[in-house]
Amino acid sequence: MKKLIEASVSLLSPKGKTTAPVQIYYDDNDVADTFVEINLIYNNTLYQGNGMEYLWVDAFADLQGKLPDDIKIACCMTCRHGNMCPYGNRENELFCTKDLIITSKGDMLKLFDETDPFVERVVASIDYCNDFGLIIWLNTCFCCSLIQEKCNVCGI
Repeated sequence: MKKLIEASVSLLSPKGKTTAPVQIYYDDNDVADTFVEINLIYNNTLYQGNGMEYLWVDAFADLQGKLPDDIKIACCMTCRHGNMCPYGNRENELFCTKDLIITSKGDMLKLFDETDPFVERVVASIDYCNDFGLIIWLNTCFCCSLIQEKCNVCGI
């Protein structure tokens, strides 16, 4: 079944933070070969990201690659503190670890084994908070150095 989320997403630019309308179309099935389309309007231009991964990671990466170089999507999906569940994921569901140091999947397993993150840490993929820390984008993949305080690429 096709689903649609209409919301706003935060963007970072040299002029500061702004928001832009976004539409996320996706199939409501937890299979790896589903279609995801993200439409975002920025400066009266429609940008479209597409992916085939039901957790939207590739669609967000595709969208980021089509935006101007100085514009970064700022949401939990693109934040170094947004993590997926190590036991299985659902679309539009991440877990915020802004107060923890996560260096491995084992750290996430421990978090899920010893606490109930579904109550305290669950966030939507397009949420934003002031503790946002940009993941460094390389081509169409996400990469984050947890040691860095600031991104060497964009300075955020």
